[in-house]
Order: sequence, then C-alpha cells, then structure tokens
Amino acid sequence: MAEIKLYGNQAQLPKLLLRAPCEVSVEGRGTGKSFDIGFKMDAIIRSMPGAVVALTGKTYGQLLTRTLPSSLKLLNQIGYQKDVNYVVGRKPPTWFKDSYETLNKFDNVISFSNGTRFAMISQSEPGSGRGANVDYEIADEALLLDREQYNNEVSPTNRGNLEFFGRKSKRPIAMHHGFKFSTSMPMNKEGRWILEYGDYYKTERGIRLFDIWNRVVMLQVELLKVVAEYKATHKADLVAEFRQQMNEINRLKQQITPFVSKEGVLFTLSNAFDNLEMLGFDYLLKNQRLLPLLIFMTEIMNMYYAKVEDCFYSIQEHKHVYYTGYDSDRVRGAALQVGYDIQDGMFDSSVYDRDCDTNAPLELGFDWGSSICVMTVQQPRYWDFVNDCPSEAVCQTMINEFFTKPDGGDNMMIRDLIGKFAKYYEHHACRQVIYYKDKYGDHRNPNVMNNSTYNEMAIAELQKYSWTVIEEEHPGMEPKQSDKYILWNIILGEQDPHVPRFRANGDKCKYSLISMNNAKVKTVEGQMKKDKKSERPDSGVLPEEATHFSDAVDKLIYTKYMSYLSISDGDDFTNME
Repeated sequence: MAEIKLYGNQAQLPKLLLRAPCEVSVEGRGTGKSFDIGFKMDAIIRSMPGAVVALTGKTYGQLLTRTLPSSLKLLNQIGYQKDVNYVVGRKPPTWFKDSYETLNKFDNVISFSNGTRFAMISQSEPGSGRGANVDYEIADEALLLDREQYNNEVSPTNRGNLEFFGRKSKRPIAMHHGFKFSTSMPMNKEGRWILEYGDYYKTERGIRLFDIWNRVVMLQVELLKVVAEYKATHKADLVAEFRQQMNEINRLKQQITPFVSKEGVLFTLSNAFDNLEMLGFDYLLKNQRLLPLLIFMTEIMNMYYAKVEDCFYSIQEHKHVYYTGYDSDRVRGAALQVGYDIQDGMFDSSVYDRDCDTNAPLELGFDWGSSICVMTVQQPRYWDFVNDCPSEAVCQTMINEFFTKPDGGDNMMIRDLIGKFAKYYEHHACRQVIYYKDKYGDHRNPNVMNNSTYNEMAIAELQKYSWTVIEEEHPGMEPKQSDKYILWNIILGEQDPHVPRFRANGDKCKYSLISMNNAKVKTVEGQMKKDKKSERPDSGVLPEEATHFSDAVDKLIYTKYMSYLSISDGDDFTNME
C-alpha cells in the first residue's frame, strides 16, 4: 500500500492536536475549512463506526457546492474511494454495515461501509433536522444558521447511543455528543452568537481575544505592504523590516494560543496567513488587489467587524435577508449527474435560483459613475423568501447584483456590466427587463468619444442580447434624501399590511447589503440625509463598499414606490424599529 502523507496547516493543527469534544472555528478563506471538516469526518468514521452525524447548512445548495467538494476530496486523498468505501445520496450496498440508528431515506445521506452515516440537514427545509438520534453535530458557515431553529431541531437530536460510544460503553469516546461549528467572521449581529463561544478566553485566563486578534490582522496587512514593496524594489532593508514585523505578529499570536475551555470547547481564529506555506503571499496580494476592502478584511483576513449603528437603512438580518435562493432540488440533481464532482462556476446561472421567476420580467436599477458602474436585479413576488411562505403584500425581492470598474475610460465598462448580466440570465424565459433609469445616466461620459449617454449605451447593449427594455423614471431630477429615508423606514418597518416588503438574497447581493448597512445617516437642517463621503476619491473606501450600490437600489425602490410616501403624513418614522 502506498504511503499517504498529509500536512495540517497552522489553522488545522490546534484542532488535530488538542482533540476537544467541541470545536468552533472562525476562519477566513484559504485556511482549509472544508478540508478541516474532512479531517473531522475521518476521525468520526474511525472512532465511532455506526454513528449518525448531523451535517447542517443553511441550504442543501451550500452543502453541495461549498462544503462537500473539499471535504470529500480530503477523504479521497487519504484513501477513501467513492462507491467503494462510501456512497452519496443513495441507498448503500447490502454489504455496507448499518448504523445504530435506523435511517429510511438516503437522498441526503453520505453512507460509509462501516455503518457511519452523515445526514445532510438544510435549514431552508424546516423539519429536515428532526429524526434519528445523532452522535455528533457538524455545521458549516454557522453564522448563516437560524440559531433558534437549530437549537429546536438539530441540537436536541444529539443524544442517545451512550451504550456504544458514551459513558455506558466499555470505551467511551470523548467527542461523542460533541459538535464542530465552522464559519467565516460574522458581519452582522444575528451571526454574533457564534463568537460567544470564545468568551472563555477572557473569563478563564483574562485574554482579550478579539482585541489582540485585530492587532495581529492589522500587522499582517502592514506586512503585505512590505512584501509588495520588496517585490517591486528588492531593497535589502525591507528584509529586516519583514522579520521584525513577523516577530511581532508571532509574539502577539502567542498571547492567544488556543486552549480548550473547562467545558471542553476549543475556539480558534485563523486566516490565510495560517496557510502561507500552501497559498504564498501572491494569494494574499492578489485578493487584496481584486476584492473590496471590507470583503478582504473580513473574509480573507478574518478581522472582527463592528457594524455601523447610525444607519440610513434599518435593515434587520432576520427580517429582510434570506440565504435560500438556490433551488436545492435542481442543484442536487445537477450534482448527482456529475457524480458530485462539482466544478467552480457550475451553478453560476439563474436556472439554479429558486427566487428568480423565469417567466416574469427582471427589474434593473443602476448607478453610473467614473469609478464604478453597478446594477441591482430585483423582482416583485408574492412569496416571502425569508419566512418561506406566501405573502399577501408584494415582496420586492433583490435577487442579484453586478458591477464593473473602468479599464481606460471607454465603453467596455458598460458592455462588461451588461455582459455579466446577460450571461447569468441567458436562460431566462421572459426576455423583458424593466429599466429604472438613473437620471445622471442621461449624461454623456466625458472620457468616451461617443454621442451616446450611459443609459443609451446600456439599453443598446441589453437589446443586443435580445432583451426588450421598458424604461421607467421618476419625474424631475434626484429626489430629496429625506424622502428616501422616510420611504425606506415605511417599507422596512412593515407597519402597514398594504405596503410592499423588501427582501434581499444575502448570498447574491452581498455588496448591496454591505453598502446599505454601512451608509450612515446625518441630519442637515432638520432633515435626514445619507452620508456619501465614502464616494469621495480620498475616502479610502473602495467603490464597491461605498454608497453606490445603495443608490442603485434607492433609484429603483423610490421610482416604483414613491406613492407610499403619503402614508407618512403626520407620522414620525425616525425611531421605527
């Protein structure tokens, strides 16, 4: 038998060495989160044959497209063979051993030959977590989970089988009835519950974990500047500066060395620096260059993020944002067709979106500018995707977004933006779009030798892709910011049953939500206005994170629903929750 060698990176080693019954890992991209789940699956298979494990995600689409590919890849690398040692989504062969808990359906189960079963559970399908007793819990991207639903459906099933693996057995297994929660850094208060598991650092040893971690992250970002400068100049003195900063980073990290709590919980923070041997500095520099700053700092560097509280938009995650946009059955069917060999970009098409009505027009809103051009894609629905039920009031549903940056001041920016949209929706049956005009888009681009305006060029590009364009615009120029503020509070407050609801796809509209959640409100001469300082070239805020996306959403919503402003007569909405 060929020798198999695997190496754990600095993010994975504490979990492999400390072997805590319960693990909570808050990690950035590039740390090997899904591989880490693969390591845990292997440990469970070896130590608890015949166990049933709950593998929970927000949707089946999330589990099939993000979690399983890398986890199963790890298992394959260490010798597991698909259809020999395990099967996915079908009844196991007769020669496979049974699990201690009887399972009758295998559509969402990974079965191993020694009887171990991993039951995939989707929170988008309430009740899927109820059933047989389980011996361990694994949750990927735990920040997206509805904590109350998880505690009601999944956690109570983590019981029983003590005679096989627990205190009543001859050889108790420490991890039995434990859990592993893996997630990226929460960016809103609804996901902050996952960070509470790290409170023991302070209560047991007086360590201010998140303060020290953020200092580490900021030093790492400064180190990237040194690396970038060295690559450009090869100055010898930069080598000494690199070593000095790396030593300080390591000194600080020693202060937050992972340890297991008295309750048996191991909480860890990590980012791509913990996997440098595999990724290299080029990975970090590339992502720093290409990603919006906020996304880079949270999703790559894993920095603890504090949300803006004095916000122009009173968006509440649990009330207005959903993560169930994938059509789970279609995704599962497509994954099955390729034997769960899922490739990047495989699901980048509207045919896999359950929140997109292919037989209805798409509504488009824009914000045109010299630094960025953005598009919001929406549809009105009588289905509430947050609560997953019919709605008497229309739900104005933000289902997607696109943006492009200039590449020299020619028409390619608009062509690229419309091209991205057209490719994603090339299979959309209704070839009609409602084009909500940005009045500033009627101006001509001074950098383009062309008589067309932004709007004219965009409409012409849409027509090239066989889209019929229906133009809508509000009278006059830009409405007052105070009117927009009041309208948003009416809509988001949901106090009147006749007023439309606003719903947003949290996976597809990430930048729009970042833009809206970080748009501060200011009072000018007694009126509420949006603080747009982030759009200034010297603001230090990347265009994707500034208020451009929120402006595009504003223009569509205001043009379509400005008549509801009459509801606000005589009312004070400034303190509405």
